Amino acid sequence: MSTTEKDLQDTVVAGEQVSEQTATSAETAETEEEMQTRRLKIEESVQRYFQNKEISRERSEENKLLFEELEVLFQQSGEEEIVIVLPNGEHAVLTPKISEREVLDRDLLADEMQVPKDELKTPFDFCMFTAQGKLTPDMITKHTTVEREIKMKITKRKATSRRRRGRQSADPVEE
Repeated sequence: MSTTEKDLQDTVVAGEQVSEQTATSAETAETEEEMQTRRLKIEESVQRYFQNKEISRERSEENKLLFEELEVLFQQSGEEEIVIVLPNGEHAVLTPKISEREVLDRDLLADEMQVPKDELKTPFDFCMFTAQGKLTPDMITKHTTVEREIKMKITKRKATSRRRRGRQSADPVEE
């Protein structure tokens, strides 16, 4: 190989190396650009996420206030059920929800038993006094009252009439 051919070959090899370096730096530039774009997308998504959480919290608070207002208005209406047609065709149904619970008045029971109220805290305390004969089922019944609380329940119901649930067939099933 002559000197000229060798110089030409070296020039070609050097040109290829420069092209590879240019391509590598272009890939690096694209990679950095992609990373920047990805970072911006992440930042935007995080901001939207927290904005949505804040909006959700505000709406939740507003719904609590609306529910309390509806509860008062429903109780004042005195109706058993109120059905309101919603814009999407479904029905909103307001009904009373009655909850009952038995409450033991420990103060009066302790007074009747002539013991400090602090000694009537746990089921063990009641068992101990019952075993000693100081506490009877009649005393518990006497100091137990039923508290009724009426609240409003609001649900959505589809506009179509309800279908029968669990229709039974005419043929009985043999076991």
